[in-house]
Amino acid sequence: MLFRHASELAIRATVFLAQQTPGKLSPVREIAAHAGVSQAYLAKILQRLGSSGLVRSFRGPGKGMELGRAASTITLASLILVMEGSKEADECVLGMGTCSEETPCVLHDEWIPVRTAIRNLLEKTTLADLAESVMAQEARFGARRVSGLRAPVKAKASRRRRHP
Repeated sequence: MLFRHASELAIRATVFLAQQTPGKLSPVREIAAHAGVSQAYLAKILQRLGSSGLVRSFRGPGKGMELGRAASTITLASLILVMEGSKEADECVLGMGTCSEETPCVLHDEWIPVRTAIRNLLEKTTLADLAESVMAQEARFGARRVSGLRAPVKAKASRRRRHP
């Protein structure tokens, strides 16, 4: 896992908002149910995204959340930046402190192209791209079979009778 759980949930929540019809406000409870997390935990994440302008919240009758700007202008890199702050360029992938040309870790040379590829992917991928991909997969495989940005489907408990 490259990113914190909060970043993953921020992506799930904003992709959900990107899939809504323009102008529809989604209550936090609906977004939390979709993401499979508590409403209180998700509210903290959405508050952070709101303070950055990536989402907007509305109070009163019909209250809810929507994206703060067009899904095509919000990149995964901007979401990760809000949720995790800027990562140091010479932060060691193995967690061994500073990793640079002068003080490389054992994976330094192999990690540079991987880090660059991840950064490029995050900078070019938008919420609109993800929302479109999720909808295409749902159409192809059905909502329950699509993994990744959907909340995990919980197995129902068996209702077998216990015999004395």
